[in-house]
Amino acid sequence: MTIKEVKPKGVFKSPTAPFSLAVRSEGGALLHISGQVPQDAAGVNVGPGDVRAQAEQVIQNIKAIVEAESGSLADVCRLTIYLTAREYLPTVMEVRRKYFKDPFPAATAVVVSGLANVDWLVEIEATAVIH
Repeated sequence: MTIKEVKPKGVFKSPTAPFSLAVRSEGGALLHISGQVPQDAAGVNVGPGDVRAQAEQVIQNIKAIVEAESGSLADVCRLTIYLTAREYLPTVMEVRRKYFKDPFPAATAVVVSGLANVDWLVEIEATAVIH
């Protein structure tokens, strides 16, 4: 699978955020991943009150799902990130940089008043293109 960052002239992109304005993917099947939450394989909430620990668990869940379909995080082309507080964004971006490399997935971050479980601070859904 090939992912190519689309860099149109005349559209601003923050140089500090780990995302692409758009990505073009070719070949393979689409894998649509439901919003992943900070729960481990046993369903236990990870990192109560710790957005870094929660973001790590969420991305590990996404990684496990993609790998179960013979892919990798490099195949992820789209993320939608839900945060319960704006101040969590820099930490979540830092964790994303640890797992995703250039070209980064296209991404949207949304601050919400709450998630399905009051203890969750972050939820991320993803799309991957797998051969």
